[in-house]
Amino acid sequence: MTSQTTSEYGIYGIGQVLKRLSELPPVCLVLALLVSLPAAAADSAAERPRVGVVLSGGGAKGMAHVGVLRVLEEMRIPVDMVVGTSAGSAVGALYASGMSVAEIEQRFIRLDWLSSFRDDPGRAYKPVRRKQVDWRFPVAPGLGVSLDGLHLGAGIIAGQNLGFILNELTRSVALVEDFDRLPIPFRAVATDLETGDMVVIGLGDLATAVRASMSIPGVYAPVSLDGRLLVDGGIANNLPVSVARDMGADVIIAVDITDELMGPDQLREAFSVFGQLTTIMT
Repeated sequence: MTSQTTSEYGIYGIGQVLKRLSELPPVCLVLALLVSLPAAAADSAAERPRVGVVLSGGGAKGMAHVGVLRVLEEMRIPVDMVVGTSAGSAVGALYASGMSVAEIEQRFIRLDWLSSFRDDPGRAYKPVRRKQVDWRFPVAPGLGVSLDGLHLGAGIIAGQNLGFILNELTRSVALVEDFDRLPIPFRAVATDLETGDMVVIGLGDLATAVRASMSIPGVYAPVSLDGRLLVDGGIANNLPVSVARDMGADVIIAVDITDELMGPDQLREAFSVFGQLTTIMT
């Protein structure tokens, strides 16, 4: 069956694809090319296998996913569906929305991702009245006072600026509410904060789905969606191969960019601590 499957990839076989992917720069990247078993056998002679790409969470290393997508694009490997968790959901959503790999890379480079860790959306996003009065009403995110005392929000960051960034990135498909109707069918994976269960998002607003999948608990406030509070998908399933299989993938290219845990000598600044926290949770 393997020979039947590989022969369908134009001039390339699975071995060649793996060889090319292995030439990517080492960034703790693990690739698995999985051929599903009996499900694909019956129709493999009549049509090419359906290829699913699964992108894991991995914090700032999410750009590594772009390198994998570039290789697939260069080798003209068709991608029939994309599944993403956390940072992988951001890259996957853009690719599924029809952006080229070059455009994704440029958009990611130009964006000020550090601003996603602030709730002030920046003057460019604010109405004139808000610009005039901002200095008079400084507000700490999620902080409030009631008769019961001081209350902190569900996360250090409400996620307002992250929402603006994701809305801008997905603007071209803002009216698409069924992710099967995107140029490439897509699923984002989040975690139900109450039950710990994996939640697969395939309907609704694409930016909101990605925002939920990226909501690191305690850092970003959870996203309320369909009566559930959703947080980072890496907690429930950081490499959701099963979701791609359920979508009908015969061949699954799974990309895991999870870091090794750092030692105490490396945990000396906020970003390294934040990265370690992300790795532990995913």
